[in-house]
Amino acid sequence: MSETDITKEDEIWWTMMERKRKFDEELIMTVDEVLEESFGAAGPLIYTYLESRSVKREDIPERLEEFADCIKNFSAGGSIVEAMILRKLYSKFGLEFKQTSDHNSFADQIAKLRNSFHH
Repeated sequence: MSETDITKEDEIWWTMMERKRKFDEELIMTVDEVLEESFGAAGPLIYTYLESRSVKREDIPERLEEFADCIKNFSAGGSIVEAMILRKLYSKFGLEFKQTSDHNSFADQIAKLRNSFHH
């Protein structure tokens, strides 16, 4: 393997990591926006609740299942908040979110969008 092969592999790896970082930042910003829209001044309380469950704001992209569980425990409208996050996030990437009946979890749907964003 020559140095150019390693450099090309490194470049591909860095590009993928940068795309993941950008996606994760967009996800966190979208969560912030939806929580503010949904709960107004009480939005920050959700982050306090999440942290009491060991889920920090910056960890949300890697701990989507726990985040979704916390949202559902915090509010009876947790599923609605999830759908709002998905709609807004899809929209930011120029896509239309379509609720399906395949019963994919919130985390699965985010992972599907993240994977399509990486390719």
